[in-house]
Amino acid sequence: MMRRTGQPCNVSAIDRRVFLAGFTASAALAGGGSLAADLGRARTVSIFHTTDLHGRIVPTSTYEGLDDVGGFARCATCIRQWRRESPYTLTVDVGDVVQGTPVSLESGGTLMIDLFNRLGYDAWTLGNHDFDWGPEKLEVLLDRSACPVLTANVTRGTAMPGGFDGAWKRVLPWTMKEVGGFRIAVIGLVTPGLPYWLPPELLGGAEATDPAVALAAAVKEARSAKADAVVVTGHMGWRFNDDYANPVRSILRDVDGVDVYLAGHSHQNQPSWTLHDVLCSQASYHGIHCGRIDLTFDLDSRKLVDRRAFTILMDDRFDLDPAVMAAAQPGLEAAEVTLAREVAKVMRPISGKGRGSGLATLLCELFAATLQRHGTTVDAVFHGTFGTGDLQPGPLTVADCWKIIPYENMLVTAEVTAAELLAIVAEDAKQKDSDRMLWPFEVVAGDNGVPSRLRHQGADVPADRRLTIALNAYDAQSGGRRLMRTRDILAAPTANRRTSPIDTRSALIDGLLDRGVVG
Repeated sequence: MMRRTGQPCNVSAIDRRVFLAGFTASAALAGGGSLAADLGRARTVSIFHTTDLHGRIVPTSTYEGLDDVGGFARCATCIRQWRRESPYTLTVDVGDVVQGTPVSLESGGTLMIDLFNRLGYDAWTLGNHDFDWGPEKLEVLLDRSACPVLTANVTRGTAMPGGFDGAWKRVLPWTMKEVGGFRIAVIGLVTPGLPYWLPPELLGGAEATDPAVALAAAVKEARSAKADAVVVTGHMGWRFNDDYANPVRSILRDVDGVDVYLAGHSHQNQPSWTLHDVLCSQASYHGIHCGRIDLTFDLDSRKLVDRRAFTILMDDRFDLDPAVMAAAQPGLEAAEVTLAREVAKVMRPISGKGRGSGLATLLCELFAATLQRHGTTVDAVFHGTFGTGDLQPGPLTVADCWKIIPYENMLVTAEVTAAELLAIVAEDAKQKDSDRMLWPFEVVAGDNGVPSRLRHQGADVPADRRLTIALNAYDAQSGGRRLMRTRDILAAPTANRRTSPIDTRSALIDGLLDRGVVG
């Protein structure tokens, strides 16, 4: 790699040790000046970062199928090794810490926060999935955290009197850490996509504000406090182009004074890229990569003269950190027993492909039955699958249920007319990758292929008939802005929308246990 000044990079002693240790790192250098002979002595401050751990403690697999990689226990080993090499360090996480594994769910996420505390993290940032379990559980995590939780663009609305009271006082826009004699400001941001995925009940009055406005204010404060470098931990990540949830390019274009942007949310391994003279880095997901930033300062002038970013694959070169494993082992063992439990037998193959598949039908039936047991009768369920494929004959376990439904997503009910329900189905029909179905109705398309009628038990459903529908909270909030008409219909006062206390995976497991046999 070449400096932007055109001078070749010098390999530091730390870099030689990393190379000799056999690390495979993707590294790049972004400007900030050259370590020329006329400058004074150099000092490097290193920042270690994880993101989108999603409760993964032990090794897992990549989306592409590479096995035995990642997990927080390996990241901890890497971080400890880096700390032994570098005396001046910070350690941060960029969000989506707790949701995603049975062991984390069982502890309410406290296990992951306890591990952060044990490893001495300096800060972590709220991700969208950190709100998934509702405000009460999130407040427990905030209160338990020994370090600041940094999120500059989140407020609590009038629905929560008192504003940032109690545990929410732990959520700060930014913090300043003096490391090696230099003041490093760290500013947190959460994705502005929150309201399009999570209902108000789960957000607990929290609202995501404009990240550019919040960042500009925090940078101004940090620079006024004489920060030597400004680092942003943003739960918004790398994309080919900005989108509503990841406006990274526009934010860094509009806000001056940022030196480093650490990204999350989009589950990409992007070791180093530069936007508007800001060095950016993203360390994938599930601890599959661990990231590092090296900031080199001139001791005499206090200027930031060098910036370097890289990520390292957490494969079997890294042992599982014994302290992390000792703390997590009881929970991991209990989760393993739970996951192995059989919930039903599949008697014949159940298709999981396409609209109206056997798996989607099964999910809708079980959701309706669970709601009925809890006193809510629904006329229809609007739901699809998560692309897990067909179910094969044989025992079906709790682990299989986690594959079928990977998210804790609450069931929402609402009262709509048949005409409004048809509009919901028609909107979804435009989504090429959707396999949602409206159970138990038949959807009849017109000559133009657009859904035009609903039929039930052989008869047309009158357009003005009011029906109670169930769907998951994510779809009710717009399904990531792909179901905005649905969102508007359900937001009308006449819809009497309610978020139930029932999550879809629990409904699946309970329903299968009740049936015993499917297919």
